[in-house]
Amino acid sequence: MAKKIGVYICECGSNIADNVDLDRIIKTISPMRNVEVIEKYRLLCSEDGKEFLKQSTKDHELTHLVVAACSPKQHEHSFMSVCLAAELNPYLFQMANIREQCAWVTPDKEEATDKAIRQITAALSRVAYQEALEKKDIDVSPDVLVIGGGIAGVRAAQVLAAPDRKVYLVEKSSSLGGKVKGFDKLFTRMESGSALIESELRKVEQDENVEVFTDSEVEQILGFFGNFEIKVIRKATGEQREFNVGAVVLATGFDLMDVKRLPQYGYGKLEDVYTSLEFEEMNVPGGPTGGKILLKNGKPPEFVAIVHCVGREHKGYCSKVCCMYSLKFAGMLKDKLPNVKVSELYSDLCVPGKTYQKFYEETKDSGVEFIRADKTTVTQDGKGITVKYENESGPKGDLAADMVILVPAMEPASDTNKFAEMLGIPVDNEGFLVQEHQKLAPVASSVEGVFVIGCAQGPKNILESIVQSEAAAGKILSALVPGRKLELEVKTSEISETFCTGCKTCISVCPYSAINFDDFRKIAVVNEALCHGCGVCAAACPSGAARVKNFAFTQICQEVEALLK
Repeated sequence: MAKKIGVYICECGSNIADNVDLDRIIKTISPMRNVEVIEKYRLLCSEDGKEFLKQSTKDHELTHLVVAACSPKQHEHSFMSVCLAAELNPYLFQMANIREQCAWVTPDKEEATDKAIRQITAALSRVAYQEALEKKDIDVSPDVLVIGGGIAGVRAAQVLAAPDRKVYLVEKSSSLGGKVKGFDKLFTRMESGSALIESELRKVEQDENVEVFTDSEVEQILGFFGNFEIKVIRKATGEQREFNVGAVVLATGFDLMDVKRLPQYGYGKLEDVYTSLEFEEMNVPGGPTGGKILLKNGKPPEFVAIVHCVGREHKGYCSKVCCMYSLKFAGMLKDKLPNVKVSELYSDLCVPGKTYQKFYEETKDSGVEFIRADKTTVTQDGKGITVKYENESGPKGDLAADMVILVPAMEPASDTNKFAEMLGIPVDNEGFLVQEHQKLAPVASSVEGVFVIGCAQGPKNILESIVQSEAAAGKILSALVPGRKLELEVKTSEISETFCTGCKTCISVCPYSAINFDDFRKIAVVNEALCHGCGVCAAACPSGAARVKNFAFTQICQEVEALLK
């Protein structure tokens, strides 16, 4: 069938019309091969403009369409919708950006016009070789797997659960609540941590749409967004459960660095040297000391040294929340033991925002001593514990303390690498799971349908973890609507069976794990449900077997040749 291409130029008010000679463009483009009609319109993106475009496309029975206007980022989807309304396949449409790339950046009108003509000619040359692609959709499961039963995971499960959406909440330990359930107080308001988590747990436990697996491990996650196959093992009984979900939320939390790896702090060798979590446990009413702050000899301490930044230099990063909960410890000590002396030894104080600054000032005003210390060691002699410190810019010193509380660095949970490998999600230099984009997609991962929240992606406080859990839930709720199918990317990659040599280069470079190897045919195969059409495989393929639909060699070559003429 003969090609009938329509070319429509948007004046964009005066943005294009005043800086480009539209009449010369029309005169030059009009006689070109396959051009059925070329017209200009004041504002094609307006409702009147879109109606004009639709009607003209129908009247001229166009087979292809070129719109010369602004950036495709702004209105490509608008004009593709017009194509659909005009019963023209939207993938037989191409935009030429003559506003940002010509009118706005080329001061000389003649030069801008010449450039616009080349841009439109390139679009004409390319669109003639484009293929009519069809949208595909798939049935999806609205259910969700949440891995990790701490505050982030519990909150995500609570928000997601609904009569038409089941949530499977998997926790590797024997109970939900994570580390927060062992916190007597929370900074900066000093409210009860256990009360907060217990309130959240009651809501989840009473929700019939949440199925909880404690003392369990996720053994397998296969599939793609909308259709993940899950296998969970209950460790105590060996019972195996299999089910399907549409999305996965990783809320695996964090571990504290093992302070025994840093012998200068005396942990594990000296009595009354505790980690931050051990001190938290001491303050809980159901803890080993009944909520009382006591030394090993059963007496309350008179002098407590809190050592910040333990392991920071070894890890190479700040754990962000340590300074604030160290201030909280001072408040807990002063509340239970009004006459206790407290010294906080820090290398750098992390006190962001007005609320935290006020909390720091109140702590300092309560009589807590703050000492800048770049290097700290903890020793013991016959008289008791001695904390020695030194600062590059100040004098050395030592403190005779009854109790030392070490504040270790936060590090990735022990099973982080397991899930990274299972799902194909990268980890950063510190070992935490990586977000898709720090600003634009802060709770998504590089694998569509898999979300990373809370301390699984790095040190965070409780509020930040809750905000992220609700953000991930919002993304899932808007994408996996019960009863609605999921629309797939149309411009996906495809691999020629004839040219594929089975080298697996494409598999190694695909950022979405969308390519598998067919062992029987010895070729790479694209899973269109996972492919985002990024083109990395096409760029890397040494045999030229991989390509992205409508980004074939012929189409790109025609476009480039027209630009360079």
